[in-house]
Amino acid sequence: MRLNELEAAFKERKEHSPRSADELLDYCQHQYMSGNLEVNSYRQLFQKLTEKGAHSSHEQELEEV
Repeated sequence: MRLNELEAAFKERKEHSPRSADELLDYCQHQYMSGNLEVNSYRQLFQKLTEKGAHSSHEQELEEV
């Protein structure tokens, strides 16, 4: 899956555009954990989104502990 396909899937599911790269990364992680994304696609998308400045909400949870 490409980044533009992930954005389109997000828009279709949520009925609005992602507000940030963080929100799109959270959606990407949810899709991966739900079995809707292959590991290679997830890794590529994760890399592209983090290059755009995205931070995982899961990382923030770990930092707070």
